[in-house]
Amino acid sequence: MKMFAYRGKHENFGDELNHWLWERLLPGFFDEDESQLFLGIGSILYDNFDPNMQKIVFGSGYGGYTNPPKVDGNWTFYFVRGKKTAEVLGIDPSYAIGDSGILTRSCWDAKSIEKRYPVSFMPHYESAMYGSWDKVCEFAGIHYIDPRWPVEKVLTEISASHKVVSEAMHGCIISDALRVPWRAIRPIAPGNRAKWYDWASALDLEIDFDPIGPSNVVEAGASLVRNNTYLLKNITFRHRRIRQLTGNYVFGSTVKTLQRVAEKPGQLSSDTSMVNAHNRMLLELDRLKQDFSKKTASVL
Repeated sequence: MKMFAYRGKHENFGDELNHWLWERLLPGFFDEDESQLFLGIGSILYDNFDPNMQKIVFGSGYGGYTNPPKVDGNWTFYFVRGKKTAEVLGIDPSYAIGDSGILTRSCWDAKSIEKRYPVSFMPHYESAMYGSWDKVCEFAGIHYIDPRWPVEKVLTEISASHKVVSEAMHGCIISDALRVPWRAIRPIAPGNRAKWYDWASALDLEIDFDPIGPSNVVEAGASLVRNNTYLLKNITFRHRRIRQLTGNYVFGSTVKTLQRVAEKPGQLSSDTSMVNAHNRMLLELDRLKQDFSKKTASVL
């Protein structure tokens, strides 16, 4: 069975969690056999997988980045990220247990990390690429966490924070799993918003989003031309040059907004919801191991 994980222009914490987490929970489980594909963390339930390939879904979600996949006998579901995913795929809502990143609880001891930061901020990885959020955080007096850093560095920085403010969904998902209070920044790109409600639905959680402005001229320009693919690509392609020409200027209003958001109380799902979701995932993990050990034995 081959593990599938999305990778864009840069490594991204939520996607890279797949490589870190499953290596620990399922050692020796994966190979390069593409006849079976393991779909774990991420909005990766696409409609463009080989229809003859067996897809094993273990906590993935539908993000709207393609049309919904046509579910047939080559799809096997252990659980999905949320109720919206279950609804779109036409499967029983009981499969909506939560994002499988919650299983990080089984592999990481956040309580052993000393708290060093009153508040930390993590942007979406695209915002980290095109924005100047490290500089915004510097002016705001807030610790910056880059979602492109190695997984264990991000986990350490989250664990060392009293509160995490995040535009990256997995910044909040993992903070919530590790019981670090968080506040969600409404993603600048509208296409990145719906999946948050999907994750939250499994935990009976209502997200109190905070809007925030662009950090720099690149992000402001991209927001203005978002519906024009040609102009948007030109702005993002030239983002480094634009920042050089503007002296990496950041908007003072955004600095103030981030400071105001950082002062608000953090959110958490209920302890009961989190423990129940984690326990159900562990049961599904055992079932997955048993199912495929039986199939391996029958082949031998």
